[in-house]
Amino acid sequence: MTRRIAHAASFVAVVLALALVPAAIAAKGGNSGGGSTGTGGSGCSITPGQVVLDQVWTVSAWGLPSTVNRILTFPNGAQSIGPITVASDGTFTTTGNSNMSATWGFIQPEQKGTYTYQFVSRIRWPYGTYNQTYAKCSVVVS
Repeated sequence: MTRRIAHAASFVAVVLALALVPAAIAAKGGNSGGGSTGTGGSGCSITPGQVVLDQVWTVSAWGLPSTVNRILTFPNGAQSIGPITVASDGTFTTTGNSNMSATWGFIQPEQKGTYTYQFVSRIRWPYGTYNQTYAKCSVVVS
């Protein structure tokens, strides 16, 4: 009898684990190519998803909470990290281009490669650490 209970408990644990795997993968995030990834109805997109040097792109994010930080990762790995202002309906829209870093002074302009936008929870120490990714999307500059 004890052996049957142990087998039944093991079977239930395996079934439960298999049921949770797709939800965990969906919540993890991670995307490239301009599509959207997010949690709980959040996401972002970049239009167009592939551009040439100095061509402008539009980043649109939705389903964001009121307090969000944006991490913009440039093709060479440099990052711009900071809080953003989210509209009352949970949206955020901005534009970018490969030359925008020229005015920032510390990031090399005119980079070809992938620019990745992440919308995350509060940034903590060590700097750049966060608990949740709400949305992540990328644009490729060629």
